[in-house]
Amino acid sequence: MQSIFHRFVSLFTDGKKAASAYQPEEGLIDADIFNNYSYIIGNVFSYFNDLPTPAKWRFVKRTHEFRKQKQFHFIGLESSEDTAILVSSSAVQVTFGLKNYQLSYFKDIYILADAYHMDSDNELYIGHVAPDGIYLSWKHFLYGYEYKNDNINVAVHEMAHALLYNNFFAQYGMDAQFRMNYERFSNSTGPILADVIARRRSYLRSYAFSNMHEFWAVSVEAFFENPAELRRNMPDLYDALSNVLNQDPGSKTKLLKPES
Repeated sequence: MQSIFHRFVSLFTDGKKAASAYQPEEGLIDADIFNNYSYIIGNVFSYFNDLPTPAKWRFVKRTHEFRKQKQFHFIGLESSEDTAILVSSSAVQVTFGLKNYQLSYFKDIYILADAYHMDSDNELYIGHVAPDGIYLSWKHFLYGYEYKNDNINVAVHEMAHALLYNNFFAQYGMDAQFRMNYERFSNSTGPILADVIARRRSYLRSYAFSNMHEFWAVSVEAFFENPAELRRNMPDLYDALSNVLNQDPGSKTKLLKPES
């Protein structure tokens, strides 16, 4: 798996070089942590590379804090701090516009080498969210960030599920503002779904229409994977997602407002 990771190094700019010229606000992380995280994240996340420098500091600080709060378990592959940082970054990408971003209900994240079975289920999974933690296939995590235009990114998909679980099913860590905005999002999707039924086609892949939870997660994937095409094909959905996540991933700054 690591050989796949190293292929990314030549694809993106080195975030370390751009870091030193900017002096962070007081209370943020030190420059060494910023440079190290920026190098790791910037080799994989074009989302991060597009951010202006002040927003990169904010992104790295959040990733560093998220990483410190989680216990990572590696199944079928060697423990890797780089992997933990990258998975943490995927959570921060989804929650970057929100005030409460740490998905604090979840203490454990399980990274598996490849697709896996759950219990006696014969179906193969590449990720899922359960009360005991967030599960991801590392092979498919890398695939999601290497191929950016297929609207499939298992990390974004599962972090979107985790965000809902954290705010609607967990006993603590709720973000009242997100809950309110998500309820508005849910109420706005009726006309969107009716239009899909009438047209008998959708820009979203068919799995989105399994249930409302999958509609949310698949929509968030498309929102980050290919924002321009989602906006062109489903502008109402794009606007609804922008409002609930406080983000416009098609823009350089990404955030609609400095903080939700």
